[in-house]
Amino acid sequence: MELTFRQKAFLSKLLDAYREMQEPVHYSVIAKRLGLNNSTAYDMLRLLEQKGMVISEYGTPKENAGPGRSNIRFVPTAETIELFSHLAGDIREQEDWEDVKARILTRLSQGKADSYQDIINELLAKIPEPRSSLVRCAEVMTALLLNLRESKQELTEQSSVDSLLKASTSKLRMSILAGLILGLSYADQRAPRLLGIYQEYTEKYEASLQELSRDSLLKLHRFTRDVWDILKTPAR
Repeated sequence: MELTFRQKAFLSKLLDAYREMQEPVHYSVIAKRLGLNNSTAYDMLRLLEQKGMVISEYGTPKENAGPGRSNIRFVPTAETIELFSHLAGDIREQEDWEDVKARILTRLSQGKADSYQDIINELLAKIPEPRSSLVRCAEVMTALLLNLRESKQELTEQSSVDSLLKASTSKLRMSILAGLILGLSYADQRAPRLLGIYQEYTEKYEASLQELSRDSLLKLHRFTRDVWDILKTPAR
């Protein structure tokens, strides 16, 4: 079942409330938790019911409940409860991704006149930590591009890296891109020392790359192009 990010957020709040209250949830509870009016929450829950993600039932109205639909309460289906960990993971990944993307691009833009070695070290330190596949790929790719920028290579529109980034995206091309950047970096005199380190992280990148959905792959490609555009100046 295809769900929008907004629909997943509603489901997440419904499941949280259902587990806390251990009873069917009134739509006003979801409205309050999401900062929406009751009608919007009601309509969304009805839509989720049509999609088979929740079921509605009539409960005994509480003292302050009004007439009509006010006593309708909603319960997640067994299938929704089973899928919740996956749905919650998608939401957390999206939130993590937006934070990581903004942080990296801001750091790169602000530090453009200086050495990027501190940022490289920070990225390499984070890679072994538990990360979503998208975040890990983005951090490894950024570290690879930064290492290339710190070497004697020139990052220009004539580069083979630039050509790959201008082509349509695919997992194969993003895999080739990582290998290409790693190979170009070996021309640097530090290559023998860095070979083992970057090979290990590139292997993590490859494994995570294969786990990406089409949507996440497109996000990674756009992000990599943004990083490349920031760094694409002649090496000093």
